[in-house]
Amino acid sequence: MEAPENIQFYNYWCIFKRHWLPALAIFSTITGGSYLYTSAKTPIYSAQGQILFKQDKTSSLIGLDSDAQAMDSQSNSSLNTESRLILSENILRKILDIVNENSSQKTPLSVGDLQAGLEVINIEGTDILQVTYKSNNPEIASLVVNQLMNVYVNRNLLGNRAAAISAGNFITSQLPKVKANVYNADAAIRKFKEKYKLTDLAQTQRSVAENIERIGSQVDSIEAQLSDLNSRSKGIQQKLGMSPQEAIVTASVSQSSAVQGVIKELQEVQRKLANARSLYKDDHPIIVQFKEKEAQLNILLNSETTRILQGQKISSYSNLQVGSIQQDLITTLTKLEIDRLGLITQKTTLLKQQAFYQKKAATLPELQQQQGELERQLLASQSTYETLLKSLQEIKVKENRTVGNVQIVEYAEIPVVATNASNKSSMIAASLAGILVAGAVVYFLELTDKKIKTVKEARELFDYRLLGTIPIFNKIAEIGSGAVPVIEDPRAFISESYRMLQFNLEVASSKALKVIAITSSVPNEGKSTTCANLAAVMAQLEHKVLIIDADFRHPSQHLIWQISNEEGLMNVIAEKVSFSDRVIQTVRKNLDVITTGESDHNQNILLDSRKMGAFINQCPKQYDYVIIDTPPLAISADANILGKFADGVILVTRPGVADTISSKVVKERLDQSGQNILGIVINGVFADNKFYRYYHAESEYEVSGSKKHNNIKKLLGKLKFFNRS
Repeated sequence: MEAPENIQFYNYWCIFKRHWLPALAIFSTITGGSYLYTSAKTPIYSAQGQILFKQDKTSSLIGLDSDAQAMDSQSNSSLNTESRLILSENILRKILDIVNENSSQKTPLSVGDLQAGLEVINIEGTDILQVTYKSNNPEIASLVVNQLMNVYVNRNLLGNRAAAISAGNFITSQLPKVKANVYNADAAIRKFKEKYKLTDLAQTQRSVAENIERIGSQVDSIEAQLSDLNSRSKGIQQKLGMSPQEAIVTASVSQSSAVQGVIKELQEVQRKLANARSLYKDDHPIIVQFKEKEAQLNILLNSETTRILQGQKISSYSNLQVGSIQQDLITTLTKLEIDRLGLITQKTTLLKQQAFYQKKAATLPELQQQQGELERQLLASQSTYETLLKSLQEIKVKENRTVGNVQIVEYAEIPVVATNASNKSSMIAASLAGILVAGAVVYFLELTDKKIKTVKEARELFDYRLLGTIPIFNKIAEIGSGAVPVIEDPRAFISESYRMLQFNLEVASSKALKVIAITSSVPNEGKSTTCANLAAVMAQLEHKVLIIDADFRHPSQHLIWQISNEEGLMNVIAEKVSFSDRVIQTVRKNLDVITTGESDHNQNILLDSRKMGAFINQCPKQYDYVIIDTPPLAISADANILGKFADGVILVTRPGVADTISSKVVKERLDQSGQNILGIVINGVFADNKFYRYYHAESEYEVSGSKKHNNIKKLLGKLKFFNRS
């Protein structure tokens, strides 16, 4: 679940509090330096004027429409070009003399001074150029801008007039040529139409298409008729047994009376010859006479048919005599053949016409293209001629005008306030920069700081039971006067925190605790004050408690309780003194202390000796609780040695003092030692931490402190009873 936004902000505030000094130093340096720099600057005055730029479309007046359109599409580039021209050295030199004559300063301006202070920018989305000049003299600033705009406007007007005159001369020289082009294009179209006999090319195309379609329909009709005639002719030919040509010959011969007479006579002679052969031999004079007669008649028949058929030969004379039915069929077949030949001739004629129109239709697109090209040339020439005539009239007006395409929109006024006179914007910018840089430094310091910073980090790092959190109660020194607030100020919130520690310790343990070792990761985490105050809380609950100071390197219990350290634990272990009232010093009711004392023996040998173990095992017989103040685990192994003689170990850690590296090493040692880790006490927590916001109203607590103390005392007594039972 995400933390609420106010808690996240509070975390940021805590980070800032940890590094407020470097952040404040950086912020003060940046803002102070900015203020000093701004205050020492020479005042600069800025004058501004505006001119409206309209594009010069003189090129469009000579018929170059494409050039005019290109200029329209490049408006921004044209404005940029004009802004460069305004700052050209030629124009600056023209205004330099005027400015120096009208200025009151002793040192005259130079072209370099003007170029350094002048700026021309294009106002986005408009055709307006803004001219700005910065100077330490407000009158000169406005004078330079106004004179520059006047010189540029006059130069632009003269330039436009010169361009108009040049354009007019060009148009005048081009008009005769363009007019001749119009005449030539018109003549070319006329000759083209005369050559190909075209009046209306579109109408001609429609007419040719209609003729091709019409002839195609006629050819289709003739082909249908030919199919019908061929079918009928074929049937009659099968009945007659002759072809149409033979039918025509038969019809021609059968209608001749001379041929029919010869045929009849020939048939009679042939009949008589056949009868005679039945009576006589072939050499009989009668038979010979009939044969000669037959031969003469054949010669005569052949002569007549040749004459009638105009030299054509007849294959057989058997069909020359036909009946009336055959004669009708021959007549019909002859008529069908004549009709068929006529249709074939008509079809051939139509196909020739169709081919002619198709050929003509194929040439029309090319003619249309040629005519279109000629018409476009004529249209272009006419358009150019009309444009030149119109432009010539406009140029005459342009030559006489007194206003250019550049107009002054706003003259520059004498500035009253310097642009750098106000420190407000500079200070705001410096403040923002200071905040950003300070934030970056705080982030860097926080990133490189390996110390434990919050209660949450300590709990996540050690992953032990949290027995209590002790707020800061003495920011000057934890050892000495005021180190035991449980006794000196029992109604204070810090005292309540130690009582909560004692309560959590009893609840957290599943067995009775007699000997408790208290250690820390590194020095200055408050383990000694935790020992003293925890023992004081137990003593107030009518328990007999003994504090053993086993931190031989940096003993502190004698300083906290302000007692002597001449004889103590090391003297007992070294057997210089006995475990008696000389070593045990009573500091409060039910509370005794054994300091470290002094000895020449090796400390590690003393701690690891059997006598040390026997001594600690003897103490619970006389006391309810024995609390051992051991050295930090990161610098000594004493805590691990003493932890073997204790029923449990309490680890004290302090955010801002303990670092993550040492703490991880300590946790690994504790886990490997196999000791009974009762939990951690987080010391030195800010009183305004999110876990203590409820207790800000300390005065209210003091009013009812005595009553609350009695209630808590009763509650702890009941819990202790249930826990032991």
